[in-house]
Parts: sequence; C-alpha cells; structure tokens
Amino acid sequence: MPKLIFASTRDSDMHYAVKTNIASSFFFLQIGRKKLAFLNKNEFGLIPQKTKIKSLPLEKFIEEAKKLKFPPHRRAGKTSDRNKLAYLIFKKYKLMDRKVEVPIHFPLDMADFLRKNGAKLTPTFPFFPERSGKTREEIGYIKENLAHTKLAFRIIENILRRSKIKKNRIYHRNKILTSEFLKQEAEKALVEKEMFNLSGMIISSGKQTAIPHHDGTGPILPRQPIVCDIFPRHRKTGYFADMTRTYVKGKSTPEIQKMYGAVLKAQLAAMKKIRAGVSAKEIYNVVADVISKEGYDVGEKGLIHGLGHGVGLDIHEKPSLKPHSEDILEAGNIITIEPGLYYPEIGGIRIEDIILVTKNGCKNLTNYPKKFIIP
Repeated sequence: MPKLIFASTRDSDMHYAVKTNIASSFFFLQIGRKKLAFLNKNEFGLIPQKTKIKSLPLEKFIEEAKKLKFPPHRRAGKTSDRNKLAYLIFKKYKLMDRKVEVPIHFPLDMADFLRKNGAKLTPTFPFFPERSGKTREEIGYIKENLAHTKLAFRIIENILRRSKIKKNRIYHRNKILTSEFLKQEAEKALVEKEMFNLSGMIISSGKQTAIPHHDGTGPILPRQPIVCDIFPRHRKTGYFADMTRTYVKGKSTPEIQKMYGAVLKAQLAAMKKIRAGVSAKEIYNVVADVISKEGYDVGEKGLIHGLGHGVGLDIHEKPSLKPHSEDILEAGNIITIEPGLYYPEIGGIRIEDIILVTKNGCKNLTNYPKKFIIP
C-alpha cells in the first residue's frame, strides 16, 4: 500500500524515512520500492544517498498545483496551497483509486480535502512497523547516547558524594543542594555531547518520588529516595537514551532499603526472561509476580505503571511492556526495563536500563552500576 507523509523531520516517522534533519515540512511518498521526497531548492542534497530516495523540485509542482481547476462544489480555491499540492501528487501518481496509508497525525485539513476529492486515506499506527527492530547503526546511536547520559549520572553521584548532611538538609559547597542545581549540572554535561532534553529530566526526592513523573523541585533530602530519570535526545541523530537510578544520601531506612531490593530483584528477573518470541505481557507478569511475593502491591499503588517501552526516534515507541500489551518481543527490539514502587507515605523507587532483545536472550546496553547508598 502506498504511504504518504507531510511533516518536517521533527516528526519521527519522517526522520526515519529520510535519515536526516530537514526543518521545513515536505511530502514523502513511498510506492512499493519507489521513494520520493518533494523538496524546495534549499533542501536539495540533504537526504543521504543511501536512502535511495529521489528528490523532486517542489517549485514545479507548486506552479502546476496553482493551475488546478475543481468543480465549484469542491471549493478548492478556499483551501491551502499545500492541500492542492497533495491533491496534485495523488493525481500525478495515480493514487486516487488506491488506499494510501498516512500517519495518525496527518494534517486534518489535508485529509478532509483529499477525501472530499476522492482520496482513500488509511490512518496507520505504527506507520513504519519495522522501526521497532533496530539496525546495527541504530543500536550504535543508542549506545553512544547512553554513554553520554552516564556522564550526567556520574556528575550527580560525585556531587552527592562530596556533599554533607546537616540536620535535614544536604549541603554542597556550603549551599543547600537542590533538584534544580543537580539538573543544571547534568544538563551541562549533556549539552557538551550534543544531547538535549526535550521534556526536561526528573530529579526528585522525598515524597515527590512517589509520583513517577514528578520533575522534582526544591531541596534534595537526606536519608530519603532520590529518583534521577534522564532521557535526552541526540541533536544530530535524533535518537534517545533513557536511564533511571535511585539513590539515598546517607543512611537508608530499612523500609526504603527493602523496597529498593524488591525493585532490583524484579528487574533482574525480567531480564532473565527476555528473548525473542516472548510476549511483552509475560515479562510484565514476571515482574508483578516478584513484587507481589516481596509483599508489595500491584495496581493502584506499589507497582502502578507499565514495565517499559521501546526507545528510538521517540522516547516511547513499540513494543510496549504493559499488563495488557499484545506485543511480542523480536530480536533487535530496544526496550526499557523500569520497575518501580511508589507509596505516598514513603516515596518511590525506580531502576531503569535499556535492553537489546536478542534471539536467545538480551543484552544490557546501559551497563552502569546500581549504586543505592551514597555516604
């Protein structure tokens, strides 16, 4: 079935299709093995030759689209030039009588106009199912991104190690250590490696850690959980990393120590079960079983989120490791394994690694120590 996208490469499907960064929105059309990109002169030469995409000059199509004539009832004159251009592409490549796949975020006005004029659009997700199986090149990108992300974690650990506890505060260089300061220092390390945080990062402590997506604000608290979840994207390649560690500065309570041990045990159990052909739901159930046997809840409290997700050009992509997921793991999947426990009266614990699924098992691409207590 032909495929059509209209977007810039900020859209992950378009980035996947053309393997480069192009700021302006443009059309990409795939018919069988034929791949076409409709670009203006400013973008000619940007798409790598290895993609085997033929770049076509947009200017000629624009002039032709402006001359199109439609029956009065279709009111083509009141639509945008880009919609007319889409219609011209459909006519020129004989797509009007064929079903054409478009991504689920395809522009609504364009879809309405094309359908009004006879196009048969099929919104499709995932648009490129093959994205879930990573190539050697993509695996290399993600490994490199993880290496950069680990530098940020080393900085956080070093700051915590050099800090001192005074009463109920942690001091670094005679100033109260805050979530904001740790984020700032981690950000510096990432920017130097061309990594940037589209959605910020999580560095929370105390009761904030009981909310999995709490960004974290204010003082970092001693003897309580400190959750650091960093998920930056590489500026050039567009691929993400994703990694979480939980720390305690000073002496942990037995309750928090036990929670951490249960989460770590669950994560290791999941990794032993991972291999191509196993259902994502089955991996989640392994973790849920360990958590339950350790005496913790699964559902509304305790383990309250899915086990993980695919990582690539999106921070969350296929496969999904949720309790009701129907995905089956395949060799080449890159997934997170991130069990967690969350209790408002105690706080939260989460540990996250990125895993490569192989035919007979898996490989931990994060490969970074899990230091819990920092004295």
